[in-house]
Amino acid sequence: MIHFYIVHHQLSEAIILQAYLSTTDFSNNVLIVDEANLFNIPTNEPSAIICSIPSLNNNILKWLKKQHNRPLLICSGSGLEIDNIVNTQQVFAYLQTPLSLERVLSLKKNIYDFVFQNIKSEQEDRRSYIFIKSDYKLMKINLADVLFFSGLKDYTQIFLKGRKTPLTTLKNLKEFELLLTTKDFLRVHRSYIVSMPQIDFISKNEIMIDTYTIPIGNSFRKSLDETIGRNS
Repeated sequence: MIHFYIVHHQLSEAIILQAYLSTTDFSNNVLIVDEANLFNIPTNEPSAIICSIPSLNNNILKWLKKQHNRPLLICSGSGLEIDNIVNTQQVFAYLQTPLSLERVLSLKKNIYDFVFQNIKSEQEDRRSYIFIKSDYKLMKINLADVLFFSGLKDYTQIFLKGRKTPLTTLKNLKEFELLLTTKDFLRVHRSYIVSMPQIDFISKNEIMIDTYTIPIGNSFRKSLDETIGRNS
């Protein structure tokens, strides 16, 4: 289910939009809300906010930026209003007025396609284990047990919870980076991929996991900060 929230400076337009969004047989929760109520909506399920451009302000943009499961933002307005909008980074799509059923249903389909493709990708990302060759054996590694990967030229050491010595495999770190599509793992240095759930704390230039200290590479700092921001 996708929840739709309409924030509009004109009630009559909001009612029309609500009616158009509710016409199909897969209609969902479609509510007209004001700014104050918008900040109280649940964001634990897929949702989209359709906001008229005159109603869009910095408070809404700041609130959206703080959400872990960020609702999709659609801006509705005339062609001139759309051309003049300043902040476009958080906008998923634009809905040009005057409203038509065809435009609204096309937008709704695009939202559905995007949301459910993301859900499918997240499900595919939930890889729970991998197999590696180590000591002439094919070994199964549960990803929940991995602390971090340490790259050493053409091979990689895998440090695991409850294991004193790492496993070593003839696979370089880049290969693991491509293999580990799950968002739990992040490369933080040219020689290290860490398990984000295993991090104990982060200082200015280092990450602590268990008893291990892992450096943060300058070129990887931005992606680490972005990941931290999405989970703060």
